Amino acid sequence: MSTMCRRWRIEEDFQTAKGLAGLDQGQVTGWRSWHRWSLISMIAYALLAIITSQERRATSDTTRLGLVPMSCRELVKLLRCFTLPRPRQEHDPEHTMRWSVWRRRHQYHAAACHRRWNEVTAASTT
Repeated sequence: MSTMCRRWRIEEDFQTAKGLAGLDQGQVTGWRSWHRWSLISMIAYALLAIITSQERRATSDTTRLGLVPMSCRELVKLLRCFTLPRPRQEHDPEHTMRWSVWRRRHQYHAAACHRRWNEVTAASTT
């Protein structure tokens, strides 16, 4: 993998961490508070990445079921539904799980169609 591809992947991961772990939401005024907030946010994102990585290894049958692998964003949605107190208008856990499976199945089919389309266009250009 080229250096540019690795750099791009690292920048994408950093952007995701900012959004998911709240790295960009700290109201800090000094070096120590900024350092602590950044450290806690990056640890939270690292935990999300580790959990999703382990879940991907443990459930290799997701492609057989027609689902994309669990992502950090999907894990955050599920954690918010099952661990945090729900607001009054939030959906029940069963609905959230059905929605998660539907969304991941849709993403799987969309990715498969995208791969087929890329194969067709690559074959037509050669």
